[in-house]
Amino acid sequence: LLEHDGYRDRVDRVLVVDCLPETQIVRVTRRNGLPREQIERILAAQIDRAARLAAADDIIDNDGPPERLPPQVEQLHRRYLAAAGLLDRAL
Repeated sequence: LLEHDGYRDRVDRVLVVDCLPETQIVRVTRRNGLPREQIERILAAQIDRAARLAAADDIIDNDGPPERLPPQVEQLHRRYLAAAGLLDRAL
């Protein structure tokens, strides 16, 4: 999304799920078995972390254990429902 010009005209908000680059490398290595050098090349071809974070309206921190994700997602889900005027209907 962020790599394309004019993306802001197509969305109301940008949510970035973020973690440290080293965390990304470790997770991709475990999941896909790719060598570190290949993962680093893939990451280098993407928009860098600082630019992603600067473009974000909302950020989910995905650098910790999986159990830290649901509360963050729930909080944003409620915020998005409220912004859309749907919070009362969803609860």
